[in-house]
Amino acid sequence: MTVLVKRTLRFLGFDRAVSFGILARLWSLLAGPVTMMVVASGFTPEEQGFYYTFGSLLALQVFFDLGLMFVISQFASHEFVHLTWGARGRVEGESGALMRFTDLLRKAVLWFGIASLLLIIILIPAGYIFFGEKGAVSFSWRLPWTLAVIGTALNLFVTPFFAVIMGSGDVVTINKRDLAGTVLGSILCWLVIGLHGGLYAAVAVNLGGLCIAWGYLLSKRPELLRAAVEGLFTRGDSVPKGVALSWWGEVWPMQWRMGISSGAAYFIFQLFTPILFHFHGAVVAGQMGLTMTAGNALLATGMTLISAKNPEFAKLVALSAWSRLDNLFSIVLRQAVLIVAFGALLGSGLIWALQGGGYALGKRFIPVQCASVFFAAVTLQVAAAAFAIYVRSHKIDPFVWVTLVLSLVQGAALIFLGEKYAIAGVVWVYLMVSACLLLPSFVRIWLKCRRELHGL
Repeated sequence: MTVLVKRTLRFLGFDRAVSFGILARLWSLLAGPVTMMVVASGFTPEEQGFYYTFGSLLALQVFFDLGLMFVISQFASHEFVHLTWGARGRVEGESGALMRFTDLLRKAVLWFGIASLLLIIILIPAGYIFFGEKGAVSFSWRLPWTLAVIGTALNLFVTPFFAVIMGSGDVVTINKRDLAGTVLGSILCWLVIGLHGGLYAAVAVNLGGLCIAWGYLLSKRPELLRAAVEGLFTRGDSVPKGVALSWWGEVWPMQWRMGISSGAAYFIFQLFTPILFHFHGAVVAGQMGLTMTAGNALLATGMTLISAKNPEFAKLVALSAWSRLDNLFSIVLRQAVLIVAFGALLGSGLIWALQGGGYALGKRFIPVQCASVFFAAVTLQVAAAAFAIYVRSHKIDPFVWVTLVLSLVQGAALIFLGEKYAIAGVVWVYLMVSACLLLPSFVRIWLKCRRELHGL
């Protein structure tokens, strides 16, 4: 029986890396409703509004990241074809690849250090202005906001270290860190609210991830930290010109495209709830928000399956092993879509049972017909993401303008149809854009790039 279970899990793509990633997404799915109930019982309605708005504004860190974690991971993957991990996180291997890897790490840490400082400098006063417009309130929000921004900045600063770890192929560590950080952050958040800590709960969420990330680096990869610190004080000309990595010549051309894609995606996925809140009130927005929590868990599960194989994609590209690359991609695509489609059917069935049985929890979701449409769109989004990751493993990103245009089209359609048709309007816009525009465009780009890059 044990052997059969292991073989079944392997067929579905559930190796250790994927399993930890899915556990992290499953925890988020289970912890989300608990957090909602804890917030509703521990906060006043006004505090609750501040708490969730904190989260929305802190998510603006994507504009300081600019999609760089993925880019760093891609470049690290190509160098790690000739490198290995030594004791205590020391990187060892061919000298040229080692120098390029160290140069990449040093420049990435410098970039994220500056980005973290800018995040603090910009978001703290912006939050004071934004929240201050509400006038005096009976609870403290300025210090919690300040600490939450600083915590977000420190989490941002740790990004390049885990990006190179992911690029090396050690996806297990990345997903274990995500799982442990998410669990600890949720528990700390619940404790703070339960102890009447108010908006300091927003700080607790970041604190969990910080403790896990820095604890791991200091205990397991101190040599990686040392290499980064030494690199910051090393003259750029210490690396031969023919070997040194050119940030503006190599990294930036892919980074700015990823930055636009990340920014466009932020506006796409954040618009559902605000539009419904604005036109149809808090109850409808809350139903959409809870359903999106389930949908995002499905999306994250599919992305975990695909992203876990991304370092292998990049290494096969570096080796020009096109046949092996296509075979691996075909397996991963099938596994991801199968898992997410099954989850979509299961989620729709659960909502149908809750709403049909007259349970109060069922009323917290959007109508089952609309939920099914939303989950179908999520499944298509996962398929499109797989084609994008395949192409980006070649260190290019031809999706940037398509993503930008689609974000504008979907945004305008969401506003127009969301006002007129409420929940039904926004979910059908999401499905139509995903099915008729996004997926066909991504498949066409994938076919074109595959022909050109592989000489087919």
